[in-house]
Amino acid sequence: MRDPSDTPDNGKIVHQLGFLTLYAAYLEEKIDDLLLMLDPIDCYTEDKQRWPISKRIKHAIGVIRKLDPQAFSVLVSDLTVCLDLFEERNELIHGRIYSKHDEGHILRSGRRNRPDREVTSGELNSLANEIFHARLAIDGPMIVDIPKAILEKASGTNERRDSKKE
Repeated sequence: MRDPSDTPDNGKIVHQLGFLTLYAAYLEEKIDDLLLMLDPIDCYTEDKQRWPISKRIKHAIGVIRKLDPQAFSVLVSDLTVCLDLFEERNELIHGRIYSKHDEGHILRSGRRNRPDREVTSGELNSLANEIFHARLAIDGPMIVDIPKAILEKASGTNERRDSKKE
């Protein structure tokens, strides 16, 4: 069943490519917002801001694990999904799509030794919607849980909680 917030597939491949590109940019912005929020734990320098998105996501996972790996295991999992989504996006965005008139569309990879394959507006639409929902998944913990964990870490609350368990 289609989520009501999903962008519908209108069958136009260029239109869906636009949604894919736009939603991926929004997700990339959300990853940057997350890293800026985590700046008190690990400084998000200008050099780090220029890293490719895959490296920034891996860095975010590392910082979150420093913050509280158990409390944010779902967020780490969601960020890992983002790595896969960006890999799929890269294949589609950096490849070239050719129309075969009434026979569909062919994706010619921008990577060597990858065979041409068929691509549909539905595939682009599905990936765009997955990326849209991934952004929402990353956004959720940023509202309360991460700021709270950062404050606790800064005040030493996590260490006090851990010492009470012993």
